Amino acid sequence: MDKSKIIMVETKKNPRAWSSRYWSRNNISDVLKEVVEPDTVDVSSIKMNDTLCPLIWESEEKLKSDVRMILLKNAKRFIEFSDVEELKFGDIILTGSMANYNYNEDSDLDIHIILDFNQISENKEFVGDFFKLKKQLWTEHLPIQVKGFDVEMYFQDSGEPHHSSGIYSLLKNNWVRKPIKKIINIDTADVQLKAADMMNNIEELESEIDSQNFLKKHEQLKNKIKKYRQSGLDSNGGEFSVENLVFKILRNSGFLEKMTEMKNQYLTDDLSLNEFNA
Repeated sequence: MDKSKIIMVETKKNPRAWSSRYWSRNNISDVLKEVVEPDTVDVSSIKMNDTLCPLIWESEEKLKSDVRMILLKNAKRFIEFSDVEELKFGDIILTGSMANYNYNEDSDLDIHIILDFNQISENKEFVGDFFKLKKQLWTEHLPIQVKGFDVEMYFQDSGEPHHSSGIYSLLKNNWVRKPIKKIINIDTADVQLKAADMMNNIEELESEIDSQNFLKKHEQLKNKIKKYRQSGLDSNGGEFSVENLVFKILRNSGFLEKMTEMKNQYLTDDLSLNEFNA
């Protein structure tokens, strides 16, 4: 076995098309009414490639110049859109799977703009929520793609730990943390089992949408998923931990989006008054 290359060792792989192509042919609401069995959870996106994505990388050392310039232009416009041009920024980085060997056709170009949130307020949670709202508005109105990949903009507090093994500085045009080719063992059967359990929890939540306790249960499940992923990131497995891979499957398959849609539906119904009601 050539240990100079990344090799994914899988214990089980029985994929089902839980992808954007799958959802284009099937109604997500209908699919989510099914009981999710572990062996139907698609883990085909959990793979490692021999090289960085050739569409955006000139070599193992440098990003393509046109890609770098357009991503920096996106970051500049996003900063202007967020009305924070006067702040000091530490760096603008490309991170995530597109700065690593585990990219696939559904990967995003994750651009993080690094700054000290204390420049705005000591209440970092409030600042984070503000930036998340700006990100959401930006994404909804400007679905930008570069080389066929969605561009995801994100403001990151300089004090926030970064778990990705690949970090590339767009400002300095070099690696901050270069990903290392290595053998990675992932129990995909366990990923399928845990993902199916989370998916079924989300489906059970949908049956509670008319309950007065829906918001409480929604928040509990949301926090459970968040803490579950964070525990994986904090472990030795990091971004390749079962917990983080389960989170990515939930996101890519549309289940996290479904949770948001359920909450929006509940709030819309709760805050509306039918004209025929007395």
